[in-house]
Amino acid sequence: MVVGGKEQLPKLRLALTGTPGTGKTALATALKGLFQIIELEKLAEELALLGEVDDDGSRPIDIEEMAKKLDWQIPHSTIIIEGHLSHLLPVDAIIVMRCHPGVLDARLSERSYSVQKIQDNVEVEMLGGPWFEIPDGIPVLELNSGSYPSSKLSEVVVEWLANDMNPNRPVEVMDWLDDMASDSPDSRKGQQ
Repeated sequence: MVVGGKEQLPKLRLALTGTPGTGKTALATALKGLFQIIELEKLAEELALLGEVDDDGSRPIDIEEMAKKLDWQIPHSTIIIEGHLSHLLPVDAIIVMRCHPGVLDARLSERSYSVQKIQDNVEVEMLGGPWFEIPDGIPVLELNSGSYPSSKLSEVVVEWLANDMNPNRPVEVMDWLDDMASDSPDSRKGQQ
């Protein structure tokens, strides 16, 4: 669904970020017909900024050098840069994908991540994912991929863009620590 037609959406660069496994690629796929999607890892490879595979199976990206090398002209249409470090690039707005740590653990296990890599990513998500690296003043949309399918989330993105990225920031950032504490056996004792 395109609110008001694709041509009425703002022309800007969007980062689609989040902890690995939170649904970035699924959302990018759902948005592919509406926007130009650039995968951060492929861009890093094109710019010769993608490192060799390290001990945990990932390939580091020199994101600081990438930010310097990119020629950020005003785009002719909305461009989405999808990748868990994309929020560190000079972009106009950011979409942060989030996912409950229990769901994230299951998703990463299905991908055959090592136990340590799963724990590291679940901890990052529990602590807020990329939020601690996002500067003030940039519009941010936070989405929970564990609650809605990518097709529904893509509609939310289009609507947010059509409404001039309002609200500019979430009223309250998702807090998995509070959520998990309220699900603990100790917290349920007082509810019985």
